Amino acid sequence: MKKIVIIGGTNIDLLAHSDQDIQLTDSNPGTLIKSYGGVARNIAENLARLGCEPTLITVLGKDAFDFLDFAKEIHLNVIYQEVDITPTYLAVHNHDGQLMVSIAAMKAMDKFQPSFLKKHHQVIIDADIIILDANLPVETIEYLFTNYKKPFYVDLISSAKAKKFYNYIPFIDTIKINALEGKEITGHSDPHQIGQVLLNKGIRSVYLTVGKDGAYHFTLDQVSYYQKPLHKPIKNDTGAGDAFYAGVIYAEIMGYDPLRTGTIMAHLSLQSDQTVNKHVSAAKIYSLLKE
Repeated sequence: MKKIVIIGGTNIDLLAHSDQDIQLTDSNPGTLIKSYGGVARNIAENLARLGCEPTLITVLGKDAFDFLDFAKEIHLNVIYQEVDITPTYLAVHNHDGQLMVSIAAMKAMDKFQPSFLKKHHQVIIDADIIILDANLPVETIEYLFTNYKKPFYVDLISSAKAKKFYNYIPFIDTIKINALEGKEITGHSDPHQIGQVLLNKGIRSVYLTVGKDGAYHFTLDQVSYYQKPLHKPIKNDTGAGDAFYAGVIYAEIMGYDPLRTGTIMAHLSLQSDQTVNKHVSAAKIYSLLKE
């Protein structure tokens, strides 16, 4: 199995689910679920549940040290820089599971500087794949791209955070984006134009998700498209994109179809109340791919 290192954010997620159509400026009855999240952490947990035994390099506050015990249980290696308070993400979902608004309090990530990564140089240099999320400070992103010649897999997270990677696109091997992020970094809305622009800039492989309309995979050799309707109710759409990317990476390692595998992982995430579906496993994915 390839050595995978994921570098980026770990959050405390507060996921609010309304029992009815959300009424703005009013109190809405519903439920509140607290769990661990963060794009890098979500990808890492999904890969760990698939048996990849990845290493997550992140920041943690004392309010989240119980995450370390949880990580051991799922064979997720964690290297962390201690901060005062763990980054926190609040998401409010409508009764149908659709995200209505979110707040990401990520200031603690500003302390995640190259000086910390230098202490763990050997872990990074030994990696076969390095996955980055856009919660990293720009100076840390620059340090990684300029000091390591590795296959970098990047998740842009949001159109606002995508700007951090403007100057480093040629260093990226594989990127996962949605339509909004694609428009932000290319100026185009058409999926094929987005894919072509990024390939022309030097990225080897582009995964573009377009929600319920499916996903594209662009390489210099071919364009692939896959869509499979979700026939079960959506419980929560936070973390679905992270599950998709974990599925893509796992599929590339195992020789599976990446779009099908990523879509299966996304669907499993959508059917969970939490950020990561706790029932994900290599055996389950293999079984679903055979259907």
